[in-house]
Amino acid sequence: MSLIKDYLPVLAVVVGSSLAYLYGKRNSNISNFNQQAKENLKDLLEPMYYSLRDIIHIEDPYEREYNLKIWFNNHNPYKVPIHKLADKSLIENFLNLRNQYKNLYTMTSMYQEDLFERKLQSFYGNLEKQYWLTFNSIYQDYRWYNRILNTHFTFRKLLEFTKNLKNFSQFFAFFSLATLLLGGYFRFLKRINLSDTDLIPAEVMILATSVLALSIVFITICELAIPGTPMALLDRITKKVSKIRKNISNFFK
Repeated sequence: MSLIKDYLPVLAVVVGSSLAYLYGKRNSNISNFNQQAKENLKDLLEPMYYSLRDIIHIEDPYEREYNLKIWFNNHNPYKVPIHKLADKSLIENFLNLRNQYKNLYTMTSMYQEDLFERKLQSFYGNLEKQYWLTFNSIYQDYRWYNRILNTHFTFRKLLEFTKNLKNFSQFFAFFSLATLLLGGYFRFLKRINLSDTDLIPAEVMILATSVLALSIVFITICELAIPGTPMALLDRITKKVSKIRKNISNFFK
C-alpha cells in the first residue's frame, strides 16, 4: 500500500495523459470520418444513388436501357473515384454489375437479362443503404442543433440537461441489465448444482432492478422531450399552440 501511495501521483499523471491522448485521437478520428463522409456523399454516393433511383423507376424499356447506358458511362471507374463508395463489397458488386452489363451485348438470352436485373436491384438496395447510412452519420444531430440554437437560453440549457440525463440513464440501464443477467446466470448454476455460491448478492439484484426501472422511466421521458425524435413532446406542444393560435386568429377575423 505504501508503494502504491508513493507512486500514486505518477500513476495519476500516466492515466490522465493516456485518457487525454485517447480522447484527442477519438475526436480526430471522428473529424476525419465526417470530412470523408461529406466528400463521399457529395462526389459519388448522392449523384450515383439518385440517378440510379430514377432509372429503376422508368417503365419504358428503351428509355430505361438508354439511361442505364449513360449511367454506366458516367460512372466509369477510370473517370470517377469509385473508392468513395467506402465499402469493398459494394465496389466489387458494382464492378461485377458493370462487367455483366457489357456481356449483355454478346449474350442476349432471357436468362442473362434476368440475372442482370436481379444484380442491378441488389446493387441498388445496397447503394441505397450505404447512402442513408452516410447521410445519417453526418446529419443525425442536425435537427437537434437546429432546434436548440433557435430557442431561449433557459430552454436550451433544459434540453441539453435532458439529453445528458438520457445518456446517463442509458448507461445505468445497460449496467443494471448486465448485473441482473449475470446474477440470474449464477443463480441458475446454483440451482442445477453447478455452483455453490451467488456471485451477486440479492440486495444488489434488488438495487439493479430499481435502477433499471428508474432508468427506463427517465429514458422514456427524455425521448419524448428531445427535439429530433419522432414523438418529441416539445415539438408536439409547439405545433398544438401554433394551431390554437391560428384558430383563434381566424375566429376573430
